Amino acid sequence: MAENTIVKGRNLYRFALYTFIVYKAICIVAFGFRYTDSDQTVMWQAAMDMSRGEFHSLFWYGQTYSSNLESLLAVPLLWLKVPVYMALPIVSGLLALLPIVLFADIAARNGRYTGAMLVLLLSVTFPVEHWQTTMLSRGFIQGVACVSLGIYILHRTRMSIMFSLSGLLIAGGFWQNPNVIFLLCITPLMVNRFRPLSRISIALSGAVAATLMWFALRALAIRHMEYVVHPEPSTKWSLQQLINQLGEVPTLLSHTFYGGLTGVIILLIFIYILPKNKYLYASILFLLMLFMAVLGLNKSADFSDNIFFGPGRFFIALPYALLFMVSTVDNFEMELPFTYKVIFILLLFGSQALIFVNKCNTQYMCRAYAPVFVEKIDELKKNCLEIKKTAKENKTHFVLMGDHYMLESVTCGCAGFDDDFPVAIRPKYERRGWLWAKYNKQIPGKVLFLDSHLPEDSIQKSFSFEKVNVRGNGYVLNTGNLSNKEIMQRLFPAEHFH
Repeated sequence: MAENTIVKGRNLYRFALYTFIVYKAICIVAFGFRYTDSDQTVMWQAAMDMSRGEFHSLFWYGQTYSSNLESLLAVPLLWLKVPVYMALPIVSGLLALLPIVLFADIAARNGRYTGAMLVLLLSVTFPVEHWQTTMLSRGFIQGVACVSLGIYILHRTRMSIMFSLSGLLIAGGFWQNPNVIFLLCITPLMVNRFRPLSRISIALSGAVAATLMWFALRALAIRHMEYVVHPEPSTKWSLQQLINQLGEVPTLLSHTFYGGLTGVIILLIFIYILPKNKYLYASILFLLMLFMAVLGLNKSADFSDNIFFGPGRFFIALPYALLFMVSTVDNFEMELPFTYKVIFILLLFGSQALIFVNKCNTQYMCRAYAPVFVEKIDELKKNCLEIKKTAKENKTHFVLMGDHYMLESVTCGCAGFDDDFPVAIRPKYERRGWLWAKYNKQIPGKVLFLDSHLPEDSIQKSFSFEKVNVRGNGYVLNTGNLSNKEIMQRLFPAEHFH
């Protein structure tokens, strides 16, 4: 009888796992393949560059922090001729499901099929905003995926040397994006993995190696500070900030748990009533301490009610930490026929998939201002091809971007639809400084200039032009023997360019 129960538990877990993977595939198609933003197109550019063997920086272009790991992982897909606007969402979507699958597998391999099932089922009930945030190709999820893989190795390996790899992944994930910090709270639940104690020093050796590599790469990036247009944000902690943010907790968690703070409290109570475990209690206490620490950071107040710039990006790792705690639950049997359980799983996943698809629209996702330009991929493709056609008809080989709202969407994104797209550069705040250095002295004779704010009479003072019908304001400027840099200096005399 007991053996039959175990078999049924294993089969039900596998069914839930396959259903979860299908659910995530639907999410990738409904969201990742349909929408993008100007920040994501920077990762498109990095992936396209690396696929051609051009390694300008392993950091986000124009920065000395956050890596291009998602872009690097997308390169094999580009070699297989998968379009970059599909390759990046596939990578980000896979990284988003990785922690769930790994934590469920840890429980299942230890015979805790109930815990494994709960990890899958509870994860599907996370709000749509959480899954949309994790699937953004913006560097939000890659650190969490690395740390989760490191934790998985700790639980799966019997070879002490593998603890070094685990330490490397965990530390490397932290340096890529410190939003992984909430996963550190499960440390008490892993103490039994560090016996003998020599394994701690082995894991630390990997962590030290990752840290040294990260700062070595950062030192190389700093040697080219002329390419850095987005310096690291100053991070300050204060008690006053913590007090101010306590009143904002429901809003801060609105993209992470249904009901915000209420959802967290319910989940913590659920974890509390699990079989008594002093390590579990220590993890919960550690989590609360980390949460208070994050609230005191000035950066945690930098958000809006917009999926593309929401509060969920600071708390991405929080639900995964709680799910790991859930995965430690001992087996218990629900007195329901196997068929009823299967029907429940199908109804849960199916209803959540419908809710997700229904909420993938700009009206829902962009409820407030965000300093990134968001657009449907089909619309962006249409605009890019229109710009290329205009440039070709007017025999212009350069597209110069002024204060235009599309910016990186054109300079970095348009090449993702057409390899033959003209050189598009953004002289002011250009993340690809090496590109501007290459072309700033070239004399184009004519350029396609895109700008949304500069008055036409200001342009007319410097150049004769023909206004063209592209999204925003487009002008074909007759620029004579002026270089690209001199053109922009005439148009924007108060600005400093590369």
